[in-house]
Amino acid sequence: MRINQQLAAGKAEYPTIASLAAIGDGRSMALVGPDGNVEWFCPQRFDATPMIWPLLDRQRGGRLQLSTPGDVKTHYLDDSAVLEFEVHSASGSARVTLCMEWPGSDDQQRLLWQVDGLAGRCEFTLQFEPRPDFGSVAGEASISAEGLTYSYMGQQLLLQADCALYPDGEGWKGAISVDAGGRAGVSLSVSLEQDAPPVPVSIESVPARIEATLVAWRDWCAALECPAAYRGAVVRSAISLKLLIYAPSGAVVAAGTTSLPEHLGGERNWDYRYTWFRDAGLTLGALFGLGCRDEAHRWAQWMQRTIEQHGTPLAVLYDVNGAAPPPERNIEGVDGYRGSRPVRVGNAAEGQFQLDVYGELLECVSICDSMGDDAMRAHWPHMRAAADFIAAHWQEPDQSIWEMRSAPRHYVHSKVMAWAGLQRALWLKRRHDLDGDEESWVNQAEALRQLVLRRGVSAGGNNFVRAFDDDRLDASLLLLARVGFVEGGDERFVNTVDMIRKQLDEGGGALRRYPAEISDGLEGREGAFFICSFWLVEALVQTGRPREAKELFEQLLQRKGEHGLFAEEFDTRSGQHLGNVPQAFSHVGLINAALSLGSAD
Repeated sequence: MRINQQLAAGKAEYPTIASLAAIGDGRSMALVGPDGNVEWFCPQRFDATPMIWPLLDRQRGGRLQLSTPGDVKTHYLDDSAVLEFEVHSASGSARVTLCMEWPGSDDQQRLLWQVDGLAGRCEFTLQFEPRPDFGSVAGEASISAEGLTYSYMGQQLLLQADCALYPDGEGWKGAISVDAGGRAGVSLSVSLEQDAPPVPVSIESVPARIEATLVAWRDWCAALECPAAYRGAVVRSAISLKLLIYAPSGAVVAAGTTSLPEHLGGERNWDYRYTWFRDAGLTLGALFGLGCRDEAHRWAQWMQRTIEQHGTPLAVLYDVNGAAPPPERNIEGVDGYRGSRPVRVGNAAEGQFQLDVYGELLECVSICDSMGDDAMRAHWPHMRAAADFIAAHWQEPDQSIWEMRSAPRHYVHSKVMAWAGLQRALWLKRRHDLDGDEESWVNQAEALRQLVLRRGVSAGGNNFVRAFDDDRLDASLLLLARVGFVEGGDERFVNTVDMIRKQLDEGGGALRRYPAEISDGLEGREGAFFICSFWLVEALVQTGRPREAKELFEQLLQRKGEHGLFAEEFDTRSGQHLGNVPQAFSHVGLINAALSLGSAD
């Protein structure tokens, strides 16, 4: 793309969501635009207040960029979360390498830039214009021989570069020149300790630090157990999932951003920087399937600690340390991505009743146990309490996996996951001779199953339906065979899969969650969901159609972002990605679909 001077005039176009790349260190994430500029960065942890956020407001969101006029080509270095930009201008060309140092230390976080001159001379402008907490906080800065120190809200950062830094408007600027064969570096260090100064680095050490990060990523990727046919896509999804794991606790956040819209210009803008129990079983299965035993074990440990801390009933989501997320609120005075308002922090789904999360929890216990990891079974009293909760509450309506903001209903997927949870509890109890109310679980599971088979099917009994007394479809029904409620060859399930393809397909196997006419309590039209489309791949394998599944999977891979990332949704008419990015659920869906295809070969 051609970089011009629009940013200086405050008139830059928003990058497409599909053009964004992610870098991270297991604590937080930075999103980088196609021009190499940082579009989103929350220091210290995913759900911290943002310091750089032009992705949500081109005028007020600040700047963190190392740029030069010219053509830029961006790509990840293979098997890594290290980005490389090739810059070609009228005066010369250069290569910029950018990453967050990984594995990070316990007390420091760093963004690193390395500039290598390739031909002629390239003149780069370094700009740092922080806007902490959506511009509501004023920071303090000082320049010394070590660099620029910036402090706000008890947090301190240090910007070091191979150039002098000087005030420029509401920020600071520097100029870096590199000739062919020359090299320059930039480091932004963040102290992870309150009121503690960042540790300076030698700028000369930047290349070695980037190289160590690259080696660490490639070593990690080399240990992945991937289907050979789709290794590239699976590795990129695995890296994306790894970037969304908060290393100190093991929690997996749903996405790295807040308020990227599901409908451009609309209100479907949510904060996804938290951890959802609803994602648990599918995520754990993907991690185990790739051989990521340590990540899976730590994710299970996070769940058990959170349950011990809060007990039942479970909340729908928690922060990365297992605490309640902040109340949902709107940030005033922020434009939002391409005018999509409101910009939200926190998530009101935290207060919903979602029955399926209890099934997801017990699914995780059985996955761990079947793979020789008793990280969760060791805390059986809490798992037993979850089964007892299901037995006592499965007859209640809920908001479903889709967190409907309309009135609660008896959703079939929620009931099936409740049944699955009781089945997993019974399996564990019998397998290890544990204590529990087996008679109640057996009776309630059978009553639940019979009710679903009576009221969760169409009037003619030919297929499953989304909710009791509602003959319409829902993509979550694609999971019924996955959790064992029916066999893949069950005629009702096969019919359900075929009807979902007919009724929810937006084109090329891209599925909506449910029919467009269904009111979920919000304005605007959402896009097709990547996770639903990947579920369809699995369902086609389960119904004995691996060739169709493979064709669909390869079509979906063509819809990936420019760097292999997937957001939550996409618009089949424009081809644009929609929603927060990178989306853990989308990448988990890709991994599980690829593993399913691999098992069918």
